[in-house]
Amino acid sequence: MRKSFARLLPLPTVVVLGSLLLGCPNPNSYQTPRTVEPGKISHSVSLESFGYIGETAAAVDPETGAVTETRTTSGFLPTLPSYQLRAGLTDMLDIGAHVHNLSSMGFDLKVNPVRGVFDLAVDPGAQYFYVTSGESSVHVLYLHAPLMLGVNPTDWFSIVVTPGVTYGLVSGEFSTEDEDSAATADGLLVRGGLGLQFRVSEGFAIHPEITMMKSLEGSGLVYNFGLGFNFGALPSYKDLQEPM
Repeated sequence: MRKSFARLLPLPTVVVLGSLLLGCPNPNSYQTPRTVEPGKISHSVSLESFGYIGETAAAVDPETGAVTETRTTSGFLPTLPSYQLRAGLTDMLDIGAHVHNLSSMGFDLKVNPVRGVFDLAVDPGAQYFYVTSGESSVHVLYLHAPLMLGVNPTDWFSIVVTPGVTYGLVSGEFSTEDEDSAATADGLLVRGGLGLQFRVSEGFAIHPEITMMKSLEGSGLVYNFGLGFNFGALPSYKDLQEPM
């Protein structure tokens, strides 16, 4: 007869585990705050990597079980590429569909009320992936809520800062030879990102971006770095061009 019980897992542990299974949280957008024009479509392909910095127990008191010494651990690994499609809905609203690292699905809805030398947008979204191995399976949902702040010194270059939060919810079944365990975990992460967009032409841009996320439940820090290539009907910056 099998025994079932609930186990709470720290989000940083699940984040690192997910990254090794190519299901890491991916907050990078490779976009500026500006939305795609209504009825137009743009695309983005990105080459990416994932890293983490955390602490593990280096020494434990044998009598009390308390951690007496910790050590810093870190890792950095490439991940599979990502793809994004964006479609313009209105003058200040577009929607994005994502395939993160060729392993998880996502979407976002960007609202861009302010445009000029300074741009502002809000870009809530979600990312879901499912991991299974043997009799074990895990469902992971990340809810992203970034604020996008853009500065446009010229019509061909933008600096994008993306502060915000990410909430992670994990649930699943972990099985051993004689018992099953149902696992759920949730947690809030604060996040901050920096991106630079170089618009080579009206239909092509290069966008390196890095985003760091810090869990409020522990000392772990994770980060995503990628190089995005945007093409198609990109947002217009003709309003910044100097008159002839």
